[in-house]
Amino acid sequence: MLIHDILGLKEEENVCFVEDSYTSLKNNNISLQYLGNIRNDPEADISGIKDENGDIIGLVLLNPETEESPEFRAIFTNLVSSKPIPNNSNSQFLGIAKSLKLNRLYNTTAEELTDAMIEYFSFSLLNRQLCDNCISKKEPYNMVYIESRNARLKRILDKYPPKGELLEICCGNGMSTLPMHEMGYDPLAIDNDRCQICQGLEHDVLKLKRTIILDATKLTSFFPENSFDTIVGFMLGTIYPFNKGIWEQMMFEAVNLLKPGGMILLTVNKKEEMEVLKVALDNNNIEGKMIDNTDEKGIYDQWIYIGTR
Repeated sequence: MLIHDILGLKEEENVCFVEDSYTSLKNNNISLQYLGNIRNDPEADISGIKDENGDIIGLVLLNPETEESPEFRAIFTNLVSSKPIPNNSNSQFLGIAKSLKLNRLYNTTAEELTDAMIEYFSFSLLNRQLCDNCISKKEPYNMVYIESRNARLKRILDKYPPKGELLEICCGNGMSTLPMHEMGYDPLAIDNDRCQICQGLEHDVLKLKRTIILDATKLTSFFPENSFDTIVGFMLGTIYPFNKGIWEQMMFEAVNLLKPGGMILLTVNKKEEMEVLKVALDNNNIEGKMIDNTDEKGIYDQWIYIGTR
């Protein structure tokens, strides 16, 4: 994995991020508790990870082999808590880091360590390390990834091609991500359903370094404004009057991540679902239109929205 490359380790050497998910890195509750104890341990073997600007963005604690456990390295990082606006846990992390005597420094970039974190948590999910008592079985590929839908979405993408840095919200199992990959796009894919993401990773439809378990109603807590040139979301829903507030929040969050002139491309099953999204996007100053894409099957991508900021 990439984290092994950063630390100059062999693949068989044990490495773990202390937090149990990418989103947990926002507050670093477990990390700060451990680091508070490490600061008071003069024998702690701890090193730093330094970015391209010379800033400490990670700490590495070497835990020696014992009778109960093999040697492993525990990784702490403030990268997620420092963006887009540094929070209190970031300040606490930096305060502790400055007080520690670091035995060595590893050089990387913030982007590379971010990729390593995303890959690590995807790999952990894929290997059933993030879910207790998982009973979900791998579904047959041809029951999940349907060629006719793949071709249908490619026609939409041909007509409304994404550009630049690309975010896919509500990616699910990657059914919609697959045609984008086949067309040469490399979206960062997010969804809040870890079982769906796990399925996509199992079939190698979703990429380890480009997939995050993340709630699309909280995008601006994890990404700076103007981060993406294009945001897509395919077969969003189901949207009802009682849950439309959630979808309105998603649209607000997505718009704030779009660069000026950026494009948003969405599809849903029903006209009334798209009407809810269009009103939300209109209210957030997106200029766009609904497009009737219905066919006799009436299943996938029946209504399209294309808009610009």
